[in-house]
Amino acid sequence: MPIITRELNVLARCGNQFRGRRLRTLGLTAAQGPYILHICARPGMSQEELAAALHVNPSNAARQLSALCDNGFVTRRERPDDRRQLAVYPTQKAIDAVPVVRGINAAWHDYITEGMTPEEKDILSMLLEKMRMRAAQWDRERGDNA
Repeated sequence: MPIITRELNVLARCGNQFRGRRLRTLGLTAAQGPYILHICARPGMSQEELAAALHVNPSNAARQLSALCDNGFVTRRERPDDRRQLAVYPTQKAIDAVPVVRGINAAWHDYITEGMTPEEKDILSMLLEKMRMRAAQWDRERGDNA
């Protein structure tokens, strides 16, 4: 099954290039698109909660959030319930970027699934969801059993 890993890696790299070129006009990178979508959907999350939700290393999330702050997409404020943690909130710039990010994601989806039947798309979605759920389980457990 190593071919699955290769295929997923190619899809991820090409998708990042596709999104990166199109997001550049907004001042975003491909890696930052998911942050914008997540922060706008769930304002007030901590950096740690955001990192866990996106399945990224907390230090990577901190770097991306710093860049997003510097570029005016998000703000970070002390959480009212725990002043040691920072909550992340979208700015209007981030909110305005959401439909563009979603549109770029949809364009990539349409491109890579062109020529597939609706049934094939359904099967692919189901299988990818199973794989994602299994990967998320590993992430929650941090691979202790792997």
